[in-house]
Amino acid sequence: MAREHKITMTHRLEYAAARALQGVICALPADAARELGAAFGGLGWSLGIRRRVVLEQIERALGPGLEERELRRIARESYRNFGRMTFEYARFSRVTPADVERTVSLTGREHLDAALEAGKGAIIVSGHFGNWEIFATLATMGYPVTFLVGEQHNMLVDGLMNRLRARFGVEIVPLTGSLRGIFKALKNNRLVAMLSDQDAGKKGVFVDFLGRKASTPYGAGRFAEATGSPLLPGLIVRHGTDRHEIVINPPVVADGDLTTDGRVQVLTQGYTSVFEEFIRRYPEQYFWMHKRWKTRPPAGE
Repeated sequence: MAREHKITMTHRLEYAAARALQGVICALPADAARELGAAFGGLGWSLGIRRRVVLEQIERALGPGLEERELRRIARESYRNFGRMTFEYARFSRVTPADVERTVSLTGREHLDAALEAGKGAIIVSGHFGNWEIFATLATMGYPVTFLVGEQHNMLVDGLMNRLRARFGVEIVPLTGSLRGIFKALKNNRLVAMLSDQDAGKKGVFVDFLGRKASTPYGAGRFAEATGSPLLPGLIVRHGTDRHEIVINPPVVADGDLTTDGRVQVLTQGYTSVFEEFIRRYPEQYFWMHKRWKTRPPAGE
């Protein structure tokens, strides 16, 4: 069923505020905008927004041996990273191909090239890590990229966000009613990028993630199974404040002797384990504010 997209006065005011803030951000030099974003993120930490959730999740994920000082540093820097990436994203309309060449590197290019050479496209599955929106810059490097994106409640803001992504040449497929668009993109030998690291409720696949079972979206694994397209875990690693490394990992695979559900389980665990490795190395770059372990597995699992 199609969503109803009625525009209200509240939506118009929110959009006006978003455009005004974006205008201010775009008027600033890149470094100043980035650090202002980090300051806003730090303010969120200081105000205690989801602080208890963040501290509890980091402590349980990284172990009881984590010193209190280090725990709070990771948490605070996670807030600052989120603010920094949000302001970077707002400035996408000012980013040039020369800026991308100077600030973004690509590791694992061979996995993208091999997938496109095979002719079935690929599914790049990522998480809320670093500045995940930087995947859009793959389009400036000559790769055919399709983003699977969730829709915002405010469709005016939703349109603004998608225009920022699309300016690099990215094709946008909304999450609602996405099946047709994803299959078409893969058939046309495109790279479909999606985020798959947040709580998926009772319908998710439960996999091991940072020491606990976590409900995880199964869509990426299902698409890979249905199309034969490779499933490539990818993450954006921030180096310093203004450098980004797109890391494309080798495809995760599953034993062909398993059932379809069994292969989807293995694929989901495979890319989640890759995420876990990067989060342990760069914990301050993960978005800890989401209640990742909100849904608990059935008793006995």
